[in-house]
Amino acid sequence: MRKVQVLPDYIASQIAAGEVVERPSSVVKELVENSIDAGATSISISVSEGCRTISIADNGHGMLPEDAVLAFQRHATSKLASADDLWRLTSLGFRGEALPSIASVARVTCYTRLHDAASGFRIDAQEGKITSTETGCAPGTTMEVVDLFYNVPARMKFLKKASTEFAHIQEIVQSLAIAYPHVAITVEHEGTVHMRTSGSADLAQVAKEAKLFTGNESLIEVNNHDVSHGVKVRGLVAKPVHFRGDRKAILTMVNNRPVRCPLTYKALEYAYSDLIPRGRHPFAVIAIELDPSHVDVNIHPTKKEIKYSQGNEVYLTVQRAIVTALRSLPRQNFAQPAQQEPQGELSAVSLIAESRSGKSETYTSPDAQIAYARFGQSTQEAHQEPVSIVAEAPARARQLGFRDRLTFNLPTSSPAADSDNVQESSDFAASSTNGNSFSTTSVRSNYSADIEGETSTRRELPDGWRLLAYLKNTYFLIESAQGLEIVEQHIAHERTIYERLLAAQNEPGRLNEHTQNLLISAPLRLSAEQSSCLKESEEALAKLGFEFEHTEDGGSSCTQVPLELAHKNYEAAIQELLDQLITCDHANIILEATKSVACQSAVKNGMTLSEESIISLLCDWIATPRNDTCPHGRPVRMSFSMDKLFQMFHPA
Repeated sequence: MRKVQVLPDYIASQIAAGEVVERPSSVVKELVENSIDAGATSISISVSEGCRTISIADNGHGMLPEDAVLAFQRHATSKLASADDLWRLTSLGFRGEALPSIASVARVTCYTRLHDAASGFRIDAQEGKITSTETGCAPGTTMEVVDLFYNVPARMKFLKKASTEFAHIQEIVQSLAIAYPHVAITVEHEGTVHMRTSGSADLAQVAKEAKLFTGNESLIEVNNHDVSHGVKVRGLVAKPVHFRGDRKAILTMVNNRPVRCPLTYKALEYAYSDLIPRGRHPFAVIAIELDPSHVDVNIHPTKKEIKYSQGNEVYLTVQRAIVTALRSLPRQNFAQPAQQEPQGELSAVSLIAESRSGKSETYTSPDAQIAYARFGQSTQEAHQEPVSIVAEAPARARQLGFRDRLTFNLPTSSPAADSDNVQESSDFAASSTNGNSFSTTSVRSNYSADIEGETSTRRELPDGWRLLAYLKNTYFLIESAQGLEIVEQHIAHERTIYERLLAAQNEPGRLNEHTQNLLISAPLRLSAEQSSCLKESEEALAKLGFEFEHTEDGGSSCTQVPLELAHKNYEAAIQELLDQLITCDHANIILEATKSVACQSAVKNGMTLSEESIISLLCDWIATPRNDTCPHGRPVRMSFSMDKLFQMFHPA
């Protein structure tokens, strides 16, 4: 008895359908792609309650009746005629398997009409039988799919609940709507419209309408063209203050085809590695355009995956495009609008600094002195011309009718300030230039004499900014033209140091100017894992200014450190650095090491800063690129506009 036999056509079609039609969203994907290939500018999608009845109508070219009948035959397609056409594809579909596969597992009715035809045709396809009838219908094509999987109960049994299946449909339509923003698409489920795009061709607007973005994100345009390799990258990414715990807000299109692209994920991970927390993912729409002959789209039944012939060039172009966009991000306009004038020297927000009876509890931290001193030395070139400090606020306060004494919990020159200084700090004092309000005793620096000499040349905050208070030696409260800003000192300092370290790594002679040679090498007591990591990362750490010596018995010692760590416990700092490098990707070692150095050398929360140092830190932080977050992704500041503050106190 023969064991090999030819399967009947209907069984072969159902097997083929298992690869193409996985679930209801697969039907929607194939039919919407056909509509887009047919030149449609408007597509309406209607889905029944159980997602087993689907109707898709478009205003595309329509079909001749003979073409419509032939389209339900396996491997019938208008997209290509020879194998060579696979390398010149500009359409979404090309295999000729979608319609016959759908018709093998559902009852399908097609209404189609050419725009210049007097009437249209109805094609019914069911269980391998195809009939054609002339009928009246709108120009374009309407596909009705009824009783999906009615003849394959095993497949129907594996369907999820209706809400889950509809979520997959929305995800498919979302990606196609964004890939073709000039096409207006409407999705209706159980009589309710769940998605409607305008077809405006505005990528940002359509991404919001398709619900990939919420509309609250601050978006940055991505644009890069590698002429030598013919790769063009465009799209949108969100500022690093917006991120998610999954990759569902990342969409990649290659030659307008939505695909899963690991190269894009990798490029985004690199670009955002020092902007958002580890394990979080940004919002991004990346469109890659290149010669179709360099892309193989015929490697997956549903065409979700592709291969590049120049994968490295594509990755580098995408990475540079995203990094350039994030680096060239326009800084926020901190200046107060010219038409707005400050409404008096004392704002309502400043009342939070109302003095308490008795002395303010302050202290002088040697670590804070040294940490910020290192920072001050590297930024002294940016200091502006000296500004005089005039303590004329008491008179202004009396003129405005404020009789209560106001002060700020800022460090004095000594915890044991004499009674004259305490009395003096009880009065309201301010600088005449930028309106900052502080006790006159707090204008003294807490740092060593040479640093005090540098910080005595006072810097100015941007126009419209006024330092209100210093909360728990951690937070700076600032009045701006927009409202209230709260900045954390450690995170702001960390971002500033980090950006300076990155820039210094590309400067010739950096190791000579910004490193500290140790007179006595510091022995390191490292675990086996730490020791192995040190040897693997030693070349990268040298770029930051580290140098190590190794003994024959496997011991290690540090002979040189970056200047930023010169005041630290070298052994503990290096152990913490190595612990962080052990868990990071090898390609990101230099960035992770730079993060660690910046974090360990930044002023800690609770360390006392003087008024001059606060203003200096704020000025340098404002001038820092990518200053919204710290290198680990934490927000540097919280902003409260006047409208937001009003709503908080006057809820609707």
